[in-house]
Amino acid sequence: MTKIIMDSTSDLPDGIIEKYSIDILPLRVFIKDKEYLDKVTISVEDVYDAMRKGICPMTSLPNPKKTYEAFKKYASNGIDFIFYSFSSKLSSTYETCYLIIEKLKKEFPNVKMDIVDTKAGSFASGLVALQGAMLAKLGNKFEDIVKASKENIQYIEHIFTIDDLSWLLKGGRISKSEAIIGNALNIKPILDVQDGKMVVIKKIRGRKRALNTVVDLVQQRIKEFPNQIIGITHADDLKTALEIKDMIIERIGNNNNILIEKIGSVLGSHLGIGGVGVFFFNKKPDSYVNSIQI
Repeated sequence: MTKIIMDSTSDLPDGIIEKYSIDILPLRVFIKDKEYLDKVTISVEDVYDAMRKGICPMTSLPNPKKTYEAFKKYASNGIDFIFYSFSSKLSSTYETCYLIIEKLKKEFPNVKMDIVDTKAGSFASGLVALQGAMLAKLGNKFEDIVKASKENIQYIEHIFTIDDLSWLLKGGRISKSEAIIGNALNIKPILDVQDGKMVVIKKIRGRKRALNTVVDLVQQRIKEFPNQIIGITHADDLKTALEIKDMIIERIGNNNNILIEKIGSVLGSHLGIGGVGVFFFNKKPDSYVNSIQI
């Protein structure tokens, strides 16, 4: 069976990761110049605790040497694998892992290995990897899984909002004046990921209106395929995630396949505490598998 690997920015619940034997390649988190492996030597909760104390964590791609060793472990044992990467336009993880895999292809020509640029992050890249894992569990061929995954990327959606603009300022994504004015006016940006890049698509005044706008956009974009696995992530704000879930159920009636998970350390470090996002497909891919059926 093809092994599925994803990096630690792909937010899936632990139970799902274990059920489908998905392996995780950790990115690195730096707090006060000390290096940690995301979700290995530091938990998401630890990172948020540091942020509450005013510490701004730094993040970096997976260690190249350890990545080579991790991938070689599969190749040397004759295990075919597919690695699902954080968007190449948001991180250099894809480029580094691509070069490593190309090197390993020459060393182990009889092992099938590939990398998929999900052009996504958080639960969105998690959903793409999850579909690959479910197809692998059903016994699909390596090439068919890669093909299906690349199709799925075309239909993935991210819609999220941020509660506090200060973290975008600390990460250098907005100016000081934008942060000051935005926070003073209680502006909540609505963000999307388009062709792998994070963009602000709306600026809404007030938390309640922002949440309604998020759900409005979900309702509009999911209308062709409402009965699917939906991911909701939150930056240490479970109450708001549950509120969003109830709103989605009320609008589209999907109450069996909504999964909730914390936004991981890497993205959480940049987006700040209090953000919430919804991730799904805007059209049913040809080879879509619903987890309820497995």
